[in-house]
Amino acid sequence: MDNDEQYFQQVPPRDIKSIQFHDKIRRLGERGHAVPDVVEYPTDPLRLVVRNQLILHLDKPLEVSRKSKLRLTGKYIINSERKAVDVVVTRACRCNPLLVLVEGEQAHLLTDELDLRYSLDQDTSLPRVVRSSANDIGYSPEQDTSPPHVIRSSSGGGGHPVPLLPASFDDQLRRIREQHDSLDDYPVVAVMDTGIDFRYPNTESLPTYYNTEPPTCDMIEPDYIGWDFINDHNYPYDDNETNKHGSRIAAIISRIADGKVRIMPLKVIDSQGIGSLFAICCACEYLLTDRLRGKLTAVNASWGFYSTQENELLGQYIDQLTESGTWFINAAGNRGDIIPNEIVDLSNSIRYPACYGGKKKAGVLTVTTVSNKLRFTFPGGFRTVYDVVENYSSTFTDIGIGAGRDGKFQESLLTDSSSPFIIGSSYATAYASGLAGLLRPEMSAGKAAFLQSVSGHLAILALNSKICDGYVFVVESDPLFT
Repeated sequence: MDNDEQYFQQVPPRDIKSIQFHDKIRRLGERGHAVPDVVEYPTDPLRLVVRNQLILHLDKPLEVSRKSKLRLTGKYIINSERKAVDVVVTRACRCNPLLVLVEGEQAHLLTDELDLRYSLDQDTSLPRVVRSSANDIGYSPEQDTSPPHVIRSSSGGGGHPVPLLPASFDDQLRRIREQHDSLDDYPVVAVMDTGIDFRYPNTESLPTYYNTEPPTCDMIEPDYIGWDFINDHNYPYDDNETNKHGSRIAAIISRIADGKVRIMPLKVIDSQGIGSLFAICCACEYLLTDRLRGKLTAVNASWGFYSTQENELLGQYIDQLTESGTWFINAAGNRGDIIPNEIVDLSNSIRYPACYGGKKKAGVLTVTTVSNKLRFTFPGGFRTVYDVVENYSSTFTDIGIGAGRDGKFQESLLTDSSSPFIIGSSYATAYASGLAGLLRPEMSAGKAAFLQSVSGHLAILALNSKICDGYVFVVESDPLFT
């Protein structure tokens, strides 16, 4: 791991009684929603993990049944002493059996030089643990209005909207199968998010990745268009009724790429908008398999984990993806993640993979939202003033997407100017992913070449303290006198 002193200001986050996104997850649980049993990591005030769970990356597969009891020994993070915990394997990654999730009392607190054995009365060693991590939890809800109703125009002559019943997966597969030959030359952008709901006007005909071959990994069913890593099946449906996050992301990417891109939905975020590190690692394994059909141009990762320490497991996967020539495009995080209604400097309130942006990792692009307002100055008349409205960092944030005077974007699920606006760095990230799909930038040319190739990009000197080199791409402008 590099010496982070060259990247992070060595000052702790300001004294905060509670972290906002931690509280929001707990409130979801109190209201009866199914949420993970989360707990703050004792040595890291920003980090939220699943209690008693630990992700293990092994050097060879486990030759045991799923519920077999194992003994895991490692350094106990509380007092640095060696501690043994009985664990069971609760999940194994389909694309790589070396990646497993184990669960046992206080297993999330074990780290360093982990030793795995069958039981106390058996000395036979199990596979060696190469890397490990607690199962981090990410949650960064945008301040969205609810998604629009699913509608289509009535064919009865009156033109009134009528409810559109959910299209069956078979109907969507038929449409995708019929068009896939004509899309073979289009780049593939993987969307790691809540999935896709094809019932909206701007998603029902979305150009979609299609796998005509046998399953990419050891799947239960053929992975026709991607995979649902939350529920472990082949229809990555967007069941996030609060904001249809993944559907909105996919619609933006397709629009910016002028429809000449294939979207691969990978569901790694659940119906409440909560994502886990294990699901994301499994999705990365899926993308890294040599049986994947088609060249992957970019991964849209509109999520992140706050932590004061770099996660070696996540970093390893991102390195592998970018070394294969895939851009990893991710969100800087949102106003109110840490402190109510406030944005934060990522050099202090550290978030991964956002803090792999800038000069840290060449293939990682970190994106925030920028407002642009017309102001009258004397002398000189009207001029545009730019400012960041979501999380930022002069070290890690690569580009700001300009979203009008209030930092809001137009609804992407409907082409209707009267729809409420959507807010968040997640949607800014989708614009950058769409540009990657449109331009197909070569990784070897470098990040600066990619950003400078965007027609209409700006370098705003006044933003150098919040965005690397002040790069901005405006997608929505401030209308005069509104």
